[in-house]
Amino acid sequence: MYRELFDLELQQEMTSFYLNHLSKLGISKAYKKGEEINPPHADEIYIVIKGALKEVLYSSDGDEICFFRLPVGTIGGEMDYFDGLRTCVLMKAIANSVVCSVRRNVLERELEKYPKIYRYFIHSITRKYRLLMLKMADDKFNDSTGKLASTLLRFAAMQEGELKNDTTIEYRYTYTHEELAKYLGCSRITVTNVLNFFKENNLIDIQNRHITIKNVDGLKQYVKSLWF
Repeated sequence: MYRELFDLELQQEMTSFYLNHLSKLGISKAYKKGEEINPPHADEIYIVIKGALKEVLYSSDGDEICFFRLPVGTIGGEMDYFDGLRTCVLMKAIANSVVCSVRRNVLERELEKYPKIYRYFIHSITRKYRLLMLKMADDKFNDSTGKLASTLLRFAAMQEGELKNDTTIEYRYTYTHEELAKYLGCSRITVTNVLNFFKENNLIDIQNRHITIKNVDGLKQYVKSLWF
């Protein structure tokens, strides 16, 4: 079912449009790792040209939750833009990055000229909704082992459009154990122990912080889910 949930062809078409057309109409700015984009309005969308961002929310005591990662060719701020209201979610550079902002008057002109591009924004929003849906299902149905197995399978499916053995998760800015722990809502040592368990059982391999899924069906055995 991951093939249906994450349409790789449409994703590639969408990112190509953002990078090769829409970004030419905006203003690009460089951000250092750790810098935040927290606009006071909802009148722009943001295209990642170089590097990577994450969309995050902070608690009152400074704790952070990451909702989505934004690699090159993806966008942020689209939900606020179409809703017309600024929310408390902000974007944070996870590496030195270049981001293009496109103002409302420019984007509205393009939407009038090419109504088809609404489809790209709907795809981006729908994709994020589905990711949150899967994350909520993991939190409800799976223990820490199941959540990590499900997350690795999801990363692979998002990259390849399907699940297959010997897929190396090629996130250029790889999750650290600490980031995975925050994402999964467990401790760092739990993430390390589960990854070691998967490796010892020949389900994954880890080289230079890149994870290769060696046995898709083996990982599935730890996941209580209907999404495969």
